[in-house]
Amino acid sequence: MTVINNTDRGRDYHSLLDLHHSIRLRRSLRGEGPHRSDDTDYLGERLAAWPERRDDQRLMRESLPLLEPLTDTLTHLYTSLFATGPHLRALFPGSLAAQRERLAWSLTQLMEHLDSPERLLTMFAEYGRAHRKLGVRAVHYGPFGDAFIAALRRHAGPAWSAPYDAAWLRAYGFLADVMSHSADAALSSPPYVHATVTTHERRGADLAVLRVAPAGPYDYHAGQYATLASARLPHTWRSYSMAGPPAADGVLEFHVRATGAGQLSDVLVHRTAVGDRLLVGPARGTMTLAAQTDAPVLLIAGGTGLAPLRALLGELAARSAPPPTWLFVGGRTLDDLYDLPALTRYGQEYPWLRVVPAVAEGEAGPYEQGTVVDVVSRHGYWDGHDAYLAGPASMVRLLTRRLVELGVPADRIRHDQQ
Repeated sequence: MTVINNTDRGRDYHSLLDLHHSIRLRRSLRGEGPHRSDDTDYLGERLAAWPERRDDQRLMRESLPLLEPLTDTLTHLYTSLFATGPHLRALFPGSLAAQRERLAWSLTQLMEHLDSPERLLTMFAEYGRAHRKLGVRAVHYGPFGDAFIAALRRHAGPAWSAPYDAAWLRAYGFLADVMSHSADAALSSPPYVHATVTTHERRGADLAVLRVAPAGPYDYHAGQYATLASARLPHTWRSYSMAGPPAADGVLEFHVRATGAGQLSDVLVHRTAVGDRLLVGPARGTMTLAAQTDAPVLLIAGGTGLAPLRALLGELAARSAPPPTWLFVGGRTLDDLYDLPALTRYGQEYPWLRVVPAVAEGEAGPYEQGTVVDVVSRHGYWDGHDAYLAGPASMVRLLTRRLVELGVPADRIRHDQQ
């Protein structure tokens, strides 16, 4: 007689689930399955239903001083939302501070790019697909919108006006429609795939390089990122960039630094081993290489922001004639430059690439002394370059301003908010 314990049942269930998701994803990639609305047609219809868009953009910008800092305004949002619907708290696992930061950034993007709606469609469509894994459904956008508008009114106070109210309502309606439409269109594909850790390599006390093998096909572009989750910390997702371009064996590489806060990064660094299972959400992000041109490339990384830039390097190396490329990598100390052997190898193998490590504090060895922002600034004027930035948000903001001063047009500076 064969004895089947609960562990066996769990393995059988996940094996069947992986197979099911794999089949659905393959069908989706082949264009089979339920019809998916054309995004271009949908965007045109949605914008035609919003003739006040340019006026609303002006009104939102005008009202922004009443709402700053946006993160404080959004504190009222979550307080109101959970007071009227306590069950909705489960849709926001992890730190609400991080949620507020991401939402504030998204709202800023919405305000600033209403004149380039295709960019907004790409970004918020990704958000809609990604939120499926948390259990977000179309019915949830109404209560969230009510709490959002209530938070704006409360924070702004008596200076808030009916035109401001109407503009933000229409903008939120656009955002919610795009996200829910995208989520519905993606129903034929799984909200995540299961993956197995094949390598877990420590690169220091608080950093690990993980390689994971998805159970089914996983589609992404160099420079994008995925959200990961572990059974050791259920319902908690965190974004990490793929550290290489798509590989023939399908294996994904992630660079993870533990924060010491007991969250997912600590689990992945300190409590994860070869053979463990992870969940990997759909690829997201727009920091992909511009269409093939002769323009030189500037890559700037801080800490584990090196991961997506390594992926971009891999894609550049596959081109028949890669453009001249600079890679600046910054660390607080020399020990923070965790990938120096690979960086040295890249510099030796690729004649079109120049690698410049930078050390902000302490002994710099043979490398440049200073923050990566300072070192990039010392190396001159960067007009004509396509720039790609990855690292701490404060570094990216400062670099963006500095590069504009150094001749890089703002529309040629790419980075993602994870």
